[in-house]
Amino acid sequence: MNQKAPIVIGEYHIIPENLPADGQLRLVFQPIDMTTYWRRCGLTANFVAGFYSYCYEESETKANSLSTIINELLENASKFSKAREGRINVELKQYGNLLRIDVLNVASKTLRDSFELFVNKLISENVEEMYFSTLETKEDGDTKSGLGLLMMLKDYPVRFGYSFSEIDADTHEITVRAIINVEEI
Repeated sequence: MNQKAPIVIGEYHIIPENLPADGQLRLVFQPIDMTTYWRRCGLTANFVAGFYSYCYEESETKANSLSTIINELLENASKFSKAREGRINVELKQYGNLLRIDVLNVASKTLRDSFELFVNKLISENVEEMYFSTLETKEDGDTKSGLGLLMMLKDYPVRFGYSFSEIDADTHEITVRAIINVEEI
């Protein structure tokens, strides 16, 4: 099979792939595990944030901010994955004050295309304007507005990169990479 090269958008390669990490944590989920028991996203985010925040000053404040960011990433990956056939890989690597969070999920071509279009819009438009415009037009029950990602970009010093890979015609891997300077949150 001739696999296409991934499409990379944003600040994906800020930290070189071959740079050794000071610490690392990996988790793997099935999206159905998270969507069936939605609280698992928050519990997992709290655990991971606590795991990393102990080594920083003001660790409780940092833990809350990290938890919010991680929770949003997990919820998005869960919502936009193939429920039973998919998987969610979460990999965190610490580089001093930098924390790199990679969340990979498996999605359909339709979801991938929609998210890739949204990401390109994020790169080219004013995030704060997009946030308030989305907030004003969002309908109750709309879970695909992108408001969570917009909120993270607006409220937290997070740098994002995105990678899109085609596995087959209707199976795509999407990696959202968040890079956080923990001293700034």
